[in-house]
Amino acid sequence: MKKSNLAGGLAALIILTSGSAYSAVSRDSASAVNGSLQATKDALDLPMLERVSTLRGQPHAYDNLKHIMFSKSNSMDLRWKAVTAIGRIGKEKAKSDLLSALQAREWYMRNAGLIALANVDRAESLVWARKLLSDRALVVRSAAVDMIAQSHDAGSSMLLWQKLYSKENYRNKQSLFIRRRIVETLADLEGKGAESKLVGVLQDKDKSLHEPAMEALERITKRTVGTPGEPTEFRRAKWEQWYKENKATL
Repeated sequence: MKKSNLAGGLAALIILTSGSAYSAVSRDSASAVNGSLQATKDALDLPMLERVSTLRGQPHAYDNLKHIMFSKSNSMDLRWKAVTAIGRIGKEKAKSDLLSALQAREWYMRNAGLIALANVDRAESLVWARKLLSDRALVVRSAAVDMIAQSHDAGSSMLLWQKLYSKENYRNKQSLFIRRRIVETLADLEGKGAESKLVGVLQDKDKSLHEPAMEALERITKRTVGTPGEPTEFRRAKWEQWYKENKATL
């Protein structure tokens, strides 16, 4: 009887001990997961190079970044950093998640998604840059122009000319800063045959567009009109006169 009681007591002790051990392991696992997520968040506060290096050393970094970027309870800054980081550490694996970011409601997700996609698939990022030239958010449209400029994508020139005069790039009939960025990009991309369009820019009410347009004309025509230090208005008038006299032979 005593042996039976002893055996029963030992069995109970084993069950209780196992249960306690299991609970402890469960708690430790939960802490590890939470700690892993926090470690990823902490890494996002590091400078970019150190951030990427640290994240690559974390076994659950990719899943954590995905959780952070799509969790609306997180701050804009944290989600932005997560999107741009996931492209760097995930590469091709990150493409589907970045495409989801590019279609998110939040402008900063679309903006960050475009930047991140360039590190994964440059050709695809240009496809999206062209789409986002029509985005409802000005800052996203501007990022799209920057992407085209950085890629020296001459195939986007026609679309950029259209967007230069699109109504979304004006506010209360006033030219927005993106229009200068578009002209600066076109000034780098365009070649012979664009003289008439560039002279047309010189007639725009937004005077900030005139200087990059004239720089483009100088590059394309390989000629200098006016003298160094001469006011922009004088040089603009001389370019218009030059075009009037030479357009038939261009």
